[in-house]
Amino acid sequence: MLRTLTPLEAIDGVTATIQGRRVVLWCTNDYLGLSQHPRLVRAAAAAARRWGVGARASRLLAGSTALHHQLEERLASFFHAPSAAAFPSGYLANLGVLGALLSPDDLVLVDRLAHASLLDACRLPRARLKVFRHNDVEHVAGLLRRDAKARRRVVVTEGVFSMEGDRAPLRALLDVTHRYGALLYVDDAHGAFATGPTGRGTPEVEGVAHGAMIYMATLGKALGCQGGFVVGHAKLIQLVHNRARTFLYETAQAPPVVAAALEGLRVVEEEPALRESLAGNVERLHQRLGPNLNHAPSHIMPIRLGSTHRARRLAADLFEQGIFAPAIRPPTVPEGTARLRLSLSALHTAAQIDRLVEVVRTWLSNQQ
Repeated sequence: MLRTLTPLEAIDGVTATIQGRRVVLWCTNDYLGLSQHPRLVRAAAAAARRWGVGARASRLLAGSTALHHQLEERLASFFHAPSAAAFPSGYLANLGVLGALLSPDDLVLVDRLAHASLLDACRLPRARLKVFRHNDVEHVAGLLRRDAKARRRVVVTEGVFSMEGDRAPLRALLDVTHRYGALLYVDDAHGAFATGPTGRGTPEVEGVAHGAMIYMATLGKALGCQGGFVVGHAKLIQLVHNRARTFLYETAQAPPVVAAALEGLRVVEEEPALRESLAGNVERLHQRLGPNLNHAPSHIMPIRLGSTHRARRLAADLFEQGIFAPAIRPPTVPEGTARLRLSLSALHTAAQIDRLVEVVRTWLSNQQ
C-alpha cells in the first residue's frame, strides 16, 4: 500500500520517458492535449516576460493582475454566468467555496463516490454531513424530506466522476433540489471543456443551465493548465472574495499559467476538432474493450480488478510492454474496487488504442 512517486524524465504529448523507457501515458487528465499546445506555450512565455513567473501575493494584496480579471471575465462569459472566481487549484476551489457557504447550522449531502476534495470541503465547516448512494436521486429526495430544518441545504456531486467515468443525473438532481429548496453544487473537473457540443461540460450534455447550480471546474485537466474556478451569481463571487479562506490567504495563480488558460479557452472555441478527436477515441476504445467491462462510454474508463494485488500486477505487466497506467487502490477508491483508470486524450492514436486493447484483453483472459 506504500505510495511512491514516478519521475517523468521527458514528455511529448501522450508519450513519456520513465526509467529510460518510452511509454504511452494512459493516466493523465490532459484530455484535449492542450498542456503542450504551441499556442498555450507561446502565451505563457509572453506572460512570463511581461509579468514574471510568480504572482507575488494573494489576490487581495498585489496578486490580482489584469490577466486574472480577464480570465474570470472569459470564464463567466464562456459558461453564460454573471461572474467567476479563479483559485490556484480545483482542490482549493472546493475547500474555499463550500467553506464559505456552509456552517454548523447547515446540511450537506454528498455522493458517496465524490472526490476527496469535496469530502474534505464538506467536513471542514462542521456542517451536518450525510452521504447518499451514488447517483441515487431518490435517496437524495428522501434525505432532504427528512431534514427540513437546516438553515441551508446543499447537495454536492461531480459532473463526470473521476474514478468511475459516469455522469451525474444533473437534470433530476436539479428537480429534487429545487423542489426542496436546496442548492446543487457540481464539481465538473473532468467534464468541463472535454464534453458537450461546445465544450461547456456536463450541464451542456445534460441540457441544463450552468446558472441553475453552483458550477465549479478546473483549468488543470482538459484545458491543460492549472487552477480551479467557480462561476455563478455576483453575490456568490462576492462571498468568495470575502469568506473563502483558500482565496483570501493563498498566493494567486502564476501569471504565465493564467495567460495559458486564457489562450486555452480560445483554442477550445476555435479548434472543435480536438473534442471530435477525443470523442472518436472514446468510441474506438469502448467498441473494442468497453462492452466486455460493462461501462458507459466516457474518456475515463476503469478496469476494476478487485484486489490491490491484481491491480498492481496488471499495471506492472503493462509497463513492461510500454503502457503506463498506475494501479488505483484504497483509500482513493473503496475497499475491494482496486482498478486501472484509463484516461483518453485527443492525442492518442488508433494504433496506441488498439495496442492497449490487445495487451489488456490478453492479460485478462490469462487470469481467468
